[in-house]
Amino acid sequence: MKFIRYIIIVFLLLNASQSANAQQFITAGKIEFEKRTNQHSLLEDESMWDEMMKKNLPKFAVTYFDLFFDENKSLYKTGRDPDNRMIHWGLSYISNTVYKDMQHETFVNQKNIFGSDFLIADSLQKIDWKITNEPRTIAGFECRKAVGRIFDSIVVIAFYTDEIIPSTGPESFGGLPGMILGLAIPRMHTTWYATKLEIRETTPKEIVIPKTGKKFNEKQFRVEMQDILKEREWLKKLSWQMLI
Repeated sequence: MKFIRYIIIVFLLLNASQSANAQQFITAGKIEFEKRTNQHSLLEDESMWDEMMKKNLPKFAVTYFDLFFDENKSLYKTGRDPDNRMIHWGLSYISNTVYKDMQHETFVNQKNIFGSDFLIADSLQKIDWKITNEPRTIAGFECRKAVGRIFDSIVVIAFYTDEIIPSTGPESFGGLPGMILGLAIPRMHTTWYATKLEIRETTPKEIVIPKTGKKFNEKQFRVEMQDILKEREWLKKLSWQMLI
């Protein structure tokens, strides 16, 4: 009887060991993100022109971005063309390329806003994330929900997985114990969700520091945007899109 119990225990231990070894921890690859913005929220309710635009524009602008990453660095940039090119003109003229150095906790963000290039270099933003037990499966990965704030009052909801080790994610976001695969900013009426992952080594050409644009640190860039918004009131509904 003791011998049978011994065999069962050995079998269970071997099975547990094999399961642990089978768990995959990813350190490099490419993730595609689908960004969805409610572009009707950028239009005025009482404007006859905007009401006409609502009838012609799809409610959501859908665009795609690629995140290349390894253990220490990542680059987030514009990806494939959207299926539907009917996108609000304001969103069409804002693009974002974000390089992050997780090892040295720095970033370089190249923004093109209405034809002008800006290059923002600074320390990675610190977000006081509150991690919850709420789960969600995204692109085949079990994720946990975290809630944080940016610019003091803007709520950010993230879903991250610890199966992908680098602490990064879409746009300028990171700082969680794993990769952010889902992101929502309700005030911006915008979400980002991973659609697919390629597990592979990245090349030096895929993670390149942006170099073109008028140089700022993050604080200086916010001041610059405030000055631009004072001159162009019509840009205010796009202000958060320009800052993140």
